[in-house]
Amino acid sequence: MKKRKCVVMLVATVVMLTTGCSDFFQGKISMDNTKNTGTLEDLLTPAREVTELAAPQQMFVSKSMYAGKIAVSWSKVENATSYRIERAVAVPDSEGKITVPEESDYESLQKFVYSTTYTDTIIQNPSYSNKEYSNVYFYRVCAENIAKGLESPYLACSDTEGADGAGKLFGVPSGVEADKGKSTESINVKWNAVEGAVSYVIYRGTNADGTGMEKIGEVLGSVQKFSNSISESDQGREFFYKVCAQNYYGNVSAFSSIGMGYSLKEGAPAAPSGVCIDNGLGTSVSSVTIKWEEVAGTEKTTISYNLYRTSSEDSSYTLVKKITDAAATTYTDRSIKPGLIYWYYVQAVSTPSDGTEGEVLKSPFSSSGADSESPAKAYLLSAPENVGVDESEDSTSLILSWDAALGSEDNSYVYNIYASDSLNGEYDLIPSGITGTSSEVKKHNFYKVSTVNAFGVDTESALSEAAAPVPHAPAAAEGSRTANLSADAAAVWTANANGVYPVRVSWTKPAADSPAGYLVYRSTKKDSGFRKLTETPVTGLSYIDSNETARAGSFYYYRVVSVNELGQGKNYADTDGYGALTADQWFREYNKTVRNSQSKLTYMHKPNDMDKLGTETVNGDIKGTLYYNAKVAGMGAYITMKYENYADFYIMGEKDLGEYFICTGNTDTTSNMSANGNMLGTVVCTGMYPGSVKYDGLLIKGGAAGGGAYAVTTKDMSGNVIIPETNVDWQVGEEK
Repeated sequence: MKKRKCVVMLVATVVMLTTGCSDFFQGKISMDNTKNTGTLEDLLTPAREVTELAAPQQMFVSKSMYAGKIAVSWSKVENATSYRIERAVAVPDSEGKITVPEESDYESLQKFVYSTTYTDTIIQNPSYSNKEYSNVYFYRVCAENIAKGLESPYLACSDTEGADGAGKLFGVPSGVEADKGKSTESINVKWNAVEGAVSYVIYRGTNADGTGMEKIGEVLGSVQKFSNSISESDQGREFFYKVCAQNYYGNVSAFSSIGMGYSLKEGAPAAPSGVCIDNGLGTSVSSVTIKWEEVAGTEKTTISYNLYRTSSEDSSYTLVKKITDAAATTYTDRSIKPGLIYWYYVQAVSTPSDGTEGEVLKSPFSSSGADSESPAKAYLLSAPENVGVDESEDSTSLILSWDAALGSEDNSYVYNIYASDSLNGEYDLIPSGITGTSSEVKKHNFYKVSTVNAFGVDTESALSEAAAPVPHAPAAAEGSRTANLSADAAAVWTANANGVYPVRVSWTKPAADSPAGYLVYRSTKKDSGFRKLTETPVTGLSYIDSNETARAGSFYYYRVVSVNELGQGKNYADTDGYGALTADQWFREYNKTVRNSQSKLTYMHKPNDMDKLGTETVNGDIKGTLYYNAKVAGMGAYITMKYENYADFYIMGEKDLGEYFICTGNTDTTSNMSANGNMLGTVVCTGMYPGSVKYDGLLIKGGAAGGGAYAVTTKDMSGNVIIPETNVDWQVGEEK
């Protein structure tokens, strides 16, 4: 009787020994004090495995707060160790409209942001000449936990507010204009409003370069003008003005461009009249001629002229030429460039005719600006912009389109189209005399368009920038699934900190054309959240994605976009993939199914020793069965665990992706009266990570796993061995 009791107690001890995880020995307490100590809360609160990260819930992007930077902040995400922030820049169209960017427009700013704030420096040294003030800046951020291989969905500033949620710089007062001889008593200064301005500060100096200026006044943000009183002694003297804006936050904008102004002085000559342009409205490709009527001097004075201009690019006045010949009433300006509108002004200057250093008197500027009834407006014959190429409906030809050339409202332009099969090769004229802004053309590699004006000195503009058809999508794309990139991957390729090897994304060239390269994108979602992985196009037909955040069990989606020689593309091929696991990580993932299956057994968890003996069968949450049998064997015990096509989990919890691990095989345990023994058997797995684990090297000591190793072999989807049989230390099976 006493002997029988000993055997039963032995069985009760050994009945836990079914596989290698610590759940088999529920009463076992580790005495290892080399690890970090915890708090009382840690002891009382069960540890919860972090399996996913939520997206940040709120985002703030500064609008008109800083002149050269944008501040971005977001809500903290629990269990995130860092954040990734990306930006897309939207440039307003000709009507000032902004289009919310596509996912492919976002570029990475910084991978690892360890706080919930980021400062994006757009302009290092803000100046009135910067073009960035009109842009709108969109941001998106995701949370990461690199150690656990977790990445949250993105939160974009446009998710809730559209363009209103995006960032803008604090702009510079533009269009600064100062009176030029309009009054003897004052010089009025005006400018355009700045979004977010609560006040404007006005400065004045006597140097054209803006040095030595002093503050002369300040007005409210609702006011965009200032009257500078002029003393009699300062009449006719040139002053230079600049303006800056201040916002609610106390920040100051960059200074405006410099506006020159002066008050009228008694005796000054009259402003030149009849200022006009010859060959000025798109009738020349290189120059325009300005004409005006002569201003008469007196017996004691001689008249000369100053020629100024402004442009649609820069509202400041540029002195083009000082014309000392009093009889000269024309000037040909060859210093202008295409694509801009210019306005010209002529100023008469009276000086003593005897050559003495007498008083110099300046007339008002001619009334020939953009706001006058007869503006002296000019522009060169320019090529059209924004040339694009699209495939026709039947795919046998191409549709070329472009923006109407500058001056189309004044002229009846037609257009010539040129084509070439190489970017820098010779372009041949194909269709000519196109009256609209689009045309169907035969297929070539590159196109340029010119503007034709039948009237003028020159009848055809220079050629536009080259445009090319965007290539077709790759014929096929394929991402590796649990396959390493070499038969000896463990030696050749490096797994990340989560035990996951890279993914190889490959594709084939489209049959219809030959892209210059390819861009690769990745997301954890099938239809959104894609992030560009390749800043420059890949010229080959494959890409290795060494994803530092990749974790076991994560399924990744890829897009491969074909681009032309100009870096343009929109057509893509979809695929998916995931990297193979190290042997240790493979066992950890397999062990999750083992632990879950054992939690369903009742016999092995009964409190009474004798009740643990017996046989039972449980079903997998998805499919298959687990068979359990514990019995006395001689002076010890023998326990059998048998899996038959057993599966508990779907990949990422999605049925469409398939089962995670499907287990078939035995884990058998033998033990003597001292509760020592070993485990035997092999479990073969299919599913996301095919492979097998052999238990023959696992030792049982004192009723618990106490030595030896699991023999793990991993395979690809075709059954080829990736990592040959490799020992995984028994302690891996004991990890929680």
